[in-house]
Amino acid sequence: MSAMNIAWIRLGCVAVFVAIVGSDTFAQVDVEPRTVLTVQSSTSVLHGEEWPSGFGAFWFNRNHLPWEHAALRLVYAGIYADAELSYFAGGNPNTTLGLGIGGGAFLDGVDPYRSGERLSHQQFYGDSVNARVFVNQTIPGSSPLPINVRATYTVSGTSFRNASDTLRFTRPHDFRTQQLMAEFRIGGIEPGLTSTRGIELYLEVDANERTGFHPFGPNGITFPAWSRSDRLSASLGGRIPAGRTLIVVGVHGGLGRHIDELSAWKLGGNMLGIDPFSYTLHGYYTRELLAESFVLANLDFAFPIASAHQLTGHLYGDYATLRQLDAATGETIGWHRFPGIGAGVGFKTLWGADCIIGYGYGIDAVRDGRRGGHEVGFAFEKSF
Repeated sequence: MSAMNIAWIRLGCVAVFVAIVGSDTFAQVDVEPRTVLTVQSSTSVLHGEEWPSGFGAFWFNRNHLPWEHAALRLVYAGIYADAELSYFAGGNPNTTLGLGIGGGAFLDGVDPYRSGERLSHQQFYGDSVNARVFVNQTIPGSSPLPINVRATYTVSGTSFRNASDTLRFTRPHDFRTQQLMAEFRIGGIEPGLTSTRGIELYLEVDANERTGFHPFGPNGITFPAWSRSDRLSASLGGRIPAGRTLIVVGVHGGLGRHIDELSAWKLGGNMLGIDPFSYTLHGYYTRELLAESFVLANLDFAFPIASAHQLTGHLYGDYATLRQLDAATGETIGWHRFPGIGAGVGFKTLWGADCIIGYGYGIDAVRDGRRGGHEVGFAFEKSF
């Protein structure tokens, strides 16, 4: 199978369940019935070497299934599937015990970039499976907003394969990871491209231990290698109606210790909520920037244009400051800033699906030795 064919398979299926599950339902059990089809894509235009990126997934969520006092969530994305079962202890959803399993292809691969150039000889694919158990506690009556605390223990196995262009590069050996994660959330934001309500404070910390991990890198020169890594992240966001205008704002930050390109936060692209450790930054390639630590602010002004098809305009502004990892060497290269701006249009299709088409300009994105990157994105969401 050619590299481009594989790229388009990933375009349709990759980033999958974490895109839907990660930002909206971790740290609390979602008991709302949902049946959702989501497709997103983002690519560079004019000057750029971006590898095709995108995802598509079907999300099914039901309360009191498969039995009373339980909740079931299923996500299917062609080459990846995930299932999570929650049990309400004593029939009370405030205390929830649960387990989940998932597995599929391409999730843990790396498409590295340096100064806007794709390092194709350092690209590799990563496939993974995982199993997890968790306990979630909702603290009732302590605040006007719901407060959720969650602890999750996950065991995952990852295997790696060369891409068709991988050359003179020692890819990671297959390894197993144990992760202990703690999450704290006040409030919540309703999932969906066009949701209009919610405010949320979110804190997350995780400790990760790899077994069987060995250094990897190009031309016999290995990157800094760590079997143990720790991350701390926080975010504050909301969807705030202001007359007929909706203001969507988010501030995110993360600190890492012993971070490599597998565990780094990834910033860039027009897609929304790719996974829990990737963030939107308009005008840059999807997941172009690798960060050991970062601060990011996102702003979206959504305003009505016409009542027909609920036509809506969007103005975007992003600003990131990050301690960047050099994809070519694996070393940190200090703190750098990356602002981005953009615009988009949202509308409803004849069959009631929500669509957003957006453009982003990366002010400090390097393309062909000059600054200025152009990225277009498309998002489709249909609830049944």
